[in-house]
Amino acid sequence: MELVFAVISIILLVLYFKERSKNEKMESDYKYINARLLDVTNDDKSNYILIPSDIKVVKETTQNINNLLEKFYGRQIDYNRSQKTILQIFTNISHDLRTPITVLKGYIEMLYLQSQKEELPLTMRTTVEKMQSNSQELVHSVNNLFNMAKIQSGDMVLNIQKVNLTQVCHEIILEFYDLLEREKFHVEVNIEDKPLYANVDTEAVGRILKNLIDNAIKYGSAGKFLRISLYENDSHICIEIEDHGVGISEKDKKHIFTRAYTADRKKGNGLGLAISQGLANSMGGSISVISIPQEKTVFTVRL
Repeated sequence: MELVFAVISIILLVLYFKERSKNEKMESDYKYINARLLDVTNDDKSNYILIPSDIKVVKETTQNINNLLEKFYGRQIDYNRSQKTILQIFTNISHDLRTPITVLKGYIEMLYLQSQKEELPLTMRTTVEKMQSNSQELVHSVNNLFNMAKIQSGDMVLNIQKVNLTQVCHEIILEFYDLLEREKFHVEVNIEDKPLYANVDTEAVGRILKNLIDNAIKYGSAGKFLRISLYENDSHICIEIEDHGVGISEKDKKHIFTRAYTADRKKGNGLGLAISQGLANSMGGSISVISIPQEKTVFTVRL
């Protein structure tokens, strides 16, 4: 009887250790799977989970995950292909629109200049002035669409070279001088006379600054204040554009660099900041924002 009990005990003990070993192996396999899933999540490349396991449930789990990944990668390829096609169509349409709209703007500009020289009924003069204003906005919008499409499709070619940002900033702020004076803005220019250089594309930097200043005039009109600063920070050159308008809420701050997002649809198409960020990123730089509603908003371009 004692012998039978001993044999049964040994058998149970063997089964116990065997099951325990199996559970430990399963736990180890699932830990490995979880670690590989993290790697797959953080990697842009297509990866699968390979695990040498003789446990059926682990094999099935791994196979199901790989099947899911395969479907995901396939749909991702289809999505990227369709996005590229849409962006190409978008670029072509924007390009085709630019010429006739520019010509139309030219004729409206001629009509506007002529209307300033002749005595016209008030309603007609007002109509011509609205046509002139809207044509400028239309050209600006089409150019933004064209630039956004080129950035998103990777077709934007930048001429990166050593550029004197001190000179660029002075030139850009002078372009807005008449508008800022007409809008009665108090302007502060914190730029030293010494040249500060950065490896950038001159036209791209100009577009970024024009978008940010235009944004400050539109949304900062309540404060009637604009400040532009240029300074060195470690190995980077920083340009700050500050206004004292209504500011940006925490909710909007998360989305302001998103394409076609704008807190006020009446004041723009939401592409200016998205284009600015795209251009800055293309030059290895960045744009950040700090805003205290009703007090101040500061955009910082880091190049």
